[in-house]
Amino acid sequence: MRSNRLSGYLAMAAIIATASTAGAQGAAVGNPEPEKVAQATPPTDPTTEPPPSPMTGDSPTAPGVREPAPASSSDEAMRKIAAEEAAKVKPHGPSLEFAGYARAGVGLNVKGGKQVCFGLAGADAKWRLGNECDYVIEPQFTGRLVSLPDKSSWGVVVMPGLYRTYEDPNGADRTFYTNIPAEFRQIYFFGENIPQLANGRVWGGRRYYDRLHIDPNDQFLEIHDSDGAGLEDMQLGPGKASIAFLMNPNSEASRVGTPPVSTANLAPYTISARYTGIPTMPEGELQIWAGFDGSSTSTDKKDAGVVIAKPDSTVRIAAYHTIGKILGGSNLIGAKMEYGDNHLLLRGTVQEGMLFNNGHTGVDAIVEFRYAKDKMGGNDVTNNWFSIGARFDTQISGPFRFLFEPGFDRVFADSTAFPQGDPQLIKATVALAANAGDGPGARPTVRVFYTHGFWNDAAKTSPLGVFAHGQSGNRLEQVYGANADNGGSFGIQAEAWW
Repeated sequence: MRSNRLSGYLAMAAIIATASTAGAQGAAVGNPEPEKVAQATPPTDPTTEPPPSPMTGDSPTAPGVREPAPASSSDEAMRKIAAEEAAKVKPHGPSLEFAGYARAGVGLNVKGGKQVCFGLAGADAKWRLGNECDYVIEPQFTGRLVSLPDKSSWGVVVMPGLYRTYEDPNGADRTFYTNIPAEFRQIYFFGENIPQLANGRVWGGRRYYDRLHIDPNDQFLEIHDSDGAGLEDMQLGPGKASIAFLMNPNSEASRVGTPPVSTANLAPYTISARYTGIPTMPEGELQIWAGFDGSSTSTDKKDAGVVIAKPDSTVRIAAYHTIGKILGGSNLIGAKMEYGDNHLLLRGTVQEGMLFNNGHTGVDAIVEFRYAKDKMGGNDVTNNWFSIGARFDTQISGPFRFLFEPGFDRVFADSTAFPQGDPQLIKATVALAANAGDGPGARPTVRVFYTHGFWNDAAKTSPLGVFAHGQSGNRLEQVYGANADNGGSFGIQAEAWW
C-alpha cells in the first residue's frame, strides 16, 4: 500500500510540475514580459533508488544528501516529498542585483572662490585624494532573467550615470544647480557560465569594457568602453580568454571635411583581446592584453569636396603581473606598448599595496613612467612623463581615520616643440575621514581634506603645464594668477562603492 501511495504522490508531483510549466509557457505567449524558464530536476525513480526523506534538524550526512525514507514514514512525509519534487521544476522568476559607485564633494580655495584642482596637462593622471573637482554617480542594476538547467544564466545590465566637473557650464535651461542630468552609461545583454563557451560569457550592447584601474591616482591602465559584442572569460588552458569587436557609430571622429560633415563613409573600430588568470607562482597571476585599432572607409559619393582619409591603424600589447599577500597587500607590475605609423607609446607601472596593524593601516605606492613619440608637422615629438607617490591611511579610533597623500609628477617635454621646459608638480593632501569599517578600503567614507600644490616655472607657461587644462586651467589661473607657483584648497568629499 505504501508503495502505491508513493507512486501516486510522485505522479501528482509530475502533474503539478507539468501544469506549472505549461501555465508559464501559455502566459508568455500572450504576455510581453520575459518568459520564465523552469529549472528542471528529474524526479527520483522509485524502482532504482529509494525516495529521499524530508530533513529536519541536523543531518548526520553531508549537506544536501538525504537518507532513504524509513519504513515508518508517514503520509505527511510523502506529501512533503511530492511538494519538494514539484518545487524543483516550478519556473523561477527574474532576480535583480544592485551595485555601483558614487563620489561627490564641495570645496573652496584659500584665495576665495571655488576649489580648483592641480594637474599637468602632459600627464596621464593626477594624485586624486583631495584633488577631484568632479562628481560621479553610477548605480548599476543587473537583472538575471533566465536560468537554465545547464547552469547558464542570461540577463541585462543597466547603468544610468552622471559625470560632471565643477567647470561644466550651466546650460540654457539654468537647471544644473538643482537637477541631476543623467544618461545611460551601460546597457547590454549577456549570457554567462555557458558550457559550450568553456563556461564563459557572451555579451552585446554598450558597456564599460576592458577596464584595468589603479585607485590612488584614479588611472585606467586599460580602458576600452564602447558599443560592441564579444566572448568573455572562457576557460581555455590555464587562463581565461576574451575577445570583442567594439565600435561607436556615433563617434565624433566621424565628422570630417571643412566645414565638418557627419559621414557614413568612416567607421573606426577596435578589436580587443585578453588572456588573464594565468598562474605563475603561489598567489601570482599573469594577464596578457592585446588590441588593434583600425577603420573601414569608403568614398563619399554625395558631398562634394569631402575626402575620407583613412586614419592610422595601431596595435597594442601589454602584460600585467600581480602577486597577492605581499606585505599584507598585493603587487602589480605592468608594461605596455602601442605602435602605429605615426605613434609609439611605452609604459611601465609598479604598484605596491601594503596592510599593517592587523589591516587597520594601509599604504599604497605607485611609480610610473611613460615614453610617447608622435609625428607633428612631419617631425617626431616626444612627451615623456614620470610619476611617483603614495597614500597612507590609518585608523585613529572607531570609524575615524587619518590620510596623507604626497605625489610628484614631471613631464619631460620635447625641447623643440615645447621650449618652455619640463613642467613639474608636487601635490600633498591631509585628510580626516569617517569610514564604515576598520580598513582603508571600507566604504562609504566621508573626508575633510586640505590640499596644496607646488609647480615650477615651466608649468606656468607650457601647454603641458597646470594652466593648460581647458576650463580647469583657466579657472586655476583666474584664482591664483599666471605668476603663481603654488595654491591650496579645502573641502569635504564622500565616496562609496557597493
